[in-house]
Amino acid sequence: MLLVSCGEKENTGSGSTESTFEEKFCKEWHSCDLAMENADIYINFSEDRTFELYQKIGEGTHRLYRGTWNLTGNILSGKYNDGEDWAASYEVTMSDKFMVMTSKNDAAEENIFEDCAIPDEVRNTCKVVVRSSDHTDFRPVL
Repeated sequence: MLLVSCGEKENTGSGSTESTFEEKFCKEWHSCDLAMENADIYINFSEDRTFELYQKIGEGTHRLYRGTWNLTGNILSGKYNDGEDWAASYEVTMSDKFMVMTSKNDAAEENIFEDCAIPDEVRNTCKVVVRSSDHTDFRPVL
């Protein structure tokens, strides 16, 4: 299995550097088109291979899930801090401002995220979820 780092730059040979796939990936994202209705998601993929997922389904407050992620080529997978695997792995494609995550399960659901800072209000009012399986009505989308 190949694990990649988010902090490396690729030299194009002309003295300039371009952002690598991993550099584009390691940032904060906000959902702009999800397979699930009435959901709002912010996610931060950090260079240390951890993530913070702020998810709101329907009314109420965002719930915060934490864990680790792995990227092999453009296939993303992860685990929550309680050891539970994500519901699916995802094929990831990106531009400078958008990321598309397509689930690798039978549903092949497509979720689109835009490059966007997580608002302080979301960070400060979220409910921290310790066990990803505790709340079946609020299972994480990932």
